[in-house]
Amino acid sequence: MKVSGLFLIQLLLILPGFSQSISPKKAYVNHTEVGLLLGRVSYDGNYGWGGGNPNQIVKNRTNLSMQMFNGLQYNHRLAVGLTTGLDWYTAALINPLAAGARYDLTGKKNVRLFATADAGYGFAWFHKNSEGYHLTGGTMLNPGLGLRFGKPDGTAFTLSLSYKYQQARLEIPTANDIESRVENREYNRLALRMGLLF
Repeated sequence: MKVSGLFLIQLLLILPGFSQSISPKKAYVNHTEVGLLLGRVSYDGNYGWGGGNPNQIVKNRTNLSMQMFNGLQYNHRLAVGLTTGLDWYTAALINPLAAGARYDLTGKKNVRLFATADAGYGFAWFHKNSEGYHLTGGTMLNPGLGLRFGKPDGTAFTLSLSYKYQQARLEIPTANDIESRVENREYNRLALRMGLLF
């Protein structure tokens, strides 16, 4: 009886340490980034009026992007949480809200390769519509890769490169102001960002 009681006490002392080694303490993670959205767009010279224009206009676009990931460090490599931000397209201001993940692809080193993935919806909360126009957001996807510079358990500087896909819908008034024309947009951009992760 004394042996089994002693065994039980030892087991109770060992289990908390064992369970901590299996599931590490979850910690808050913040990844704040700012950067550029780079892309090339094409559209009809008359903006689609009158059945299209054979003289298509092609332009390069460079826009500003800011985003913040807030989450929990699930284990030493994976963090999961929510991503919010602001993306300024030439004719639209979109506010993405998404589920996000950050995953270290390499071990605990001072320079690490990591993957990012955000999927959600872009809202037009802060977009100012011109009279008669109405912009709404849509589906947003943002997978990418990056480099993290800094100690594994401390603040790190990051550089990331990702693909940004954003849908939007614009209602445009027609000449007679009786009906509106709908324009469905798909923004495809290369996102180049730098940030801080802690």
